[in-house]
Amino acid sequence: MRPAVSVVIPTYNRNKLLTRAIESVLSQEFNDFEVLVIDGARSESTRELVRSFEDGRLRYIPQKGKGIANARNLGVMKARGEFIAFIDDDDRWREDKLELQMEAFKELPNNYGLIYTAFTYYYLERGKILGVKHPRASGNVYRHLLKDNITGTSTIMVKRECFKKAGLFRENFPTCEDWDMWLRMSKICLFGAIDEPLVDYSIHSGQFSFAKYLAGRYRMIEEHGDIRHDPRVLSYHLLQIGILKLFGGDRSGAAEILRAFRLNPTMRGNSVDILSSILDVRTKIYILKFLGRL
Repeated sequence: MRPAVSVVIPTYNRNKLLTRAIESVLSQEFNDFEVLVIDGARSESTRELVRSFEDGRLRYIPQKGKGIANARNLGVMKARGEFIAFIDDDDRWREDKLELQMEAFKELPNNYGLIYTAFTYYYLERGKILGVKHPRASGNVYRHLLKDNITGTSTIMVKRECFKKAGLFRENFPTCEDWDMWLRMSKICLFGAIDEPLVDYSIHSGQFSFAKYLAGRYRMIEEHGDIRHDPRVLSYHLLQIGILKLFGGDRSGAAEILRAFRLNPTMRGNSVDILSSILDVRTKIYILKFLGRL
């Protein structure tokens, strides 16, 4: 009998954190699921860890170390559930996460294909919450996703059939492959949102490369004509990129900011988004990382 939900966990040599992630899944109040642990390191210790749970819902799948997008794609292709949920190996779910999402799908019309939730930014080294990221939109979220990644992949549950229409994660993205995926997904289905923090998104040292992140932002611009050819949307991206570069000590950020204002001198159509971005907890975390305080 097929499970209702397939849970995909990509991992790479982080057994201690992986244990925490798996435990948070196995503790779910909704229990009709399978768990696919996609191991990019093909580690015998990770294989044994999965076996040690002695739970038939767990499936260990070795991967040839081709990155997180490939790992998620492997999980999607091997999933047997009607719904697919994702959790990164350093994140953690609240016990009612799957149950609340399944209930929401029952209440929403059939053209809703994805549900995401609020989540906390959890500072792993100190065991404290830095803030909460709340959903910004529901329904047709395409215009929102053109400017910002409003979702968190570890919060998402999506109908498996949606991948047949939207395609899989693009493996040639250096970063932002999840943002690209959900933007494409928003073209073919509506998004539901649960305004409760059902996921701890872990913040820890050595986690984030701004060079790779900025490369991913540029790739988003290259791949999406609705970003590249819309002066308002493009100016918003360039303004964010420029500010991030300047914070990182890269003076070329000034040229990106100048280019942004040449495209949209009054930042028309961006004022609310810019204010929201400034006040967003994610911006606070970026700044703290730049200052070396995280």
